[in-house]
Amino acid sequence: TVSNGAARYARRTNEAGETVFVASLYRPDADFIVRVAQLAPPLYHLVQRSQLVLVLGMVLALILALIGSFTAAYRVTTPLHRIQKTARRVAEGQFAGKIRIDSRAAEFQDLADSLNRAGEATREKIEELERLTRLQSEFIGNVSHEVRNPIFAISGYLEALGTPGLDDDQRKSYAEKALTNLNRLQNLFNDLIDIARLEYREDLINRSVFNLKDLVDEVTEMLRPKAKEKDLDLQIDVSRFFVHADRSRIRQVLVNLVENAIAYTDSGSVRCRVQRRADKVRVQVADTGQGIDEDHLERIFDRFYRVDEDRARDSGGTGLGLSIVQQIIHAHGEEIQVESTKGRGTRFWFELPFAPEPETAEA
Repeated sequence: TVSNGAARYARRTNEAGETVFVASLYRPDADFIVRVAQLAPPLYHLVQRSQLVLVLGMVLALILALIGSFTAAYRVTTPLHRIQKTARRVAEGQFAGKIRIDSRAAEFQDLADSLNRAGEATREKIEELERLTRLQSEFIGNVSHEVRNPIFAISGYLEALGTPGLDDDQRKSYAEKALTNLNRLQNLFNDLIDIARLEYREDLINRSVFNLKDLVDEVTEMLRPKAKEKDLDLQIDVSRFFVHADRSRIRQVLVNLVENAIAYTDSGSVRCRVQRRADKVRVQVADTGQGIDEDHLERIFDRFYRVDEDRARDSGGTGLGLSIVQQIIHAHGEEIQVESTKGRGTRFWFELPFAPEPETAEA
């Protein structure tokens, strides 16, 4: 419907399917309608397509924005959830496993690495504390056992001394046995004090330059009577070398190693050999004794560990000698090594820093 004097516009489609714009105007004074039609220009179709593309683009952009937001949120929250779970697991005392983050963000990687290192360090410290606790419990148990035996023995022999009717030989025998156990107890306490001092006082190693040959000669001459009692050949192969070490502590090491070699060798020889190796001097004590099984080699430096319980007790050993030897050598910054073949003998060796001979060396 066209109103009086008012123009009306419309969009139609002709028979060819083309879009046509129509403008109509009614002239009441002439009582006729003026109608003008025009095909839609190319710009109109371009605008329509642009509108469609714009709408589709906006929809696609919205979808991509949603996907991107979800992906970003997932990549942010997933590492945080993993870190949270790991932190909770660590708080509960479960240190197994590490945080693994599939993210390119350096911040998350750094955070995960830091937490992994912290967890690993905590786990190692807890394991070390547990190990020390076990060693402490074992050490206390061993000490109480080692102390209890000679105390009971001394008590028994002293009670036996009070028995009426004992002759002089019996009294002497009981007194000697009580004194032997008393000496064994004293040696045990001396060794325990030595271990404690070496563990907590590194300044107990007083280094000086001394002639190692003189020290080896001194130790072998002191122990030669023990070797003769067992008909063993105590050999030395030592040249004149000076070393920078604690003379009294190295003497303690040599006495322990040579005494052990004599105690565990029934026939053959015990040999002490010293050789120069570059800036070190190697000291070696070898015997032709019964040897040590491979199962025992890894533990012979443990406290109170004895390869042969009966022989160790008969010789008055406390089971602490080799542990003290190892600590003394470690305090010098060196390692003590051992190799043994069952039935053929054992060889211990360690090295000390070589020192040039002083201008005025005291023997």
